[in-house]
Amino acid sequence: MRLPRLYLPHPIEMGDVCIATAEQARYLKTVLRMRVGEPLRVFTGTGWEYDAVIRQAAEGLALEINDRRAVMADTIEITLCQAIPKTDKMEAIIRHATELGVGRIIPFLAERSIPRWPAEKSPQKRERWQKIAVEASRQCGRTDIPEIGGIVSLAEVLHSTHPEWLNLICWEEESAKGIREVLRDPKNEGTGGFLLVVGPEGGFDKKEIDQALDAGFLSVSMGKRVLRVDTAAVAAIAILQYEKGTLGGPAGGGPHEG
Repeated sequence: MRLPRLYLPHPIEMGDVCIATAEQARYLKTVLRMRVGEPLRVFTGTGWEYDAVIRQAAEGLALEINDRRAVMADTIEITLCQAIPKTDKMEAIIRHATELGVGRIIPFLAERSIPRWPAEKSPQKRERWQKIAVEASRQCGRTDIPEIGGIVSLAEVLHSTHPEWLNLICWEEESAKGIREVLRDPKNEGTGGFLLVVGPEGGFDKKEIDQALDAGFLSVSMGKRVLRVDTAAVAAIAILQYEKGTLGGPAGGGPHEG
């Protein structure tokens, strides 16, 4: 049986006794229905996973840390640059991208992006999205947490290319290159980093694609079907992970290192 997991946003060491916050204690007792003496796993977002036991302390519930292990990192690194979609689709994209192993998510505004809000609200959005990434990491068993970047423009995204990475932009009108074909190209065989750009509901304007090509991106197709923006992002990441990463590998996602 898989042990419940809890995120602690601070460094911990073997033998530490960490007093649970009121919110954490409520989560342990009410949501997980756990009791004093029961074991659980703890992670801090740094690549380590810890074994802990719930203890009773004068201040309330406490977590006694009694073992730790380093979990192997993914074999590839993916940054998702996502044009902000309507309603709550961004939250779903962040959740699924985290489950699929994306290391960083950069939200941006494209020509046809619909959501627009005052600049002072951007930090609130980012904070909300980061919390979703933390929770998704807890649920899926990750020991690291994707960083959610600040909201930027497409021009800023195009200036963030990595010379050693494969920089891809998904475009529904691309007819020459499919994403699978590009990933299977022998010249990309040793590539370990990927910058993936996915557009808004209305797709990219042709001039935006031209700007991306000038910046060193490859325009790729996701296939003959027109996908919803949230489907496109998840599908592209899953294809990347299947072709180059850990998706479809052994159960458990790989061994643990002591």
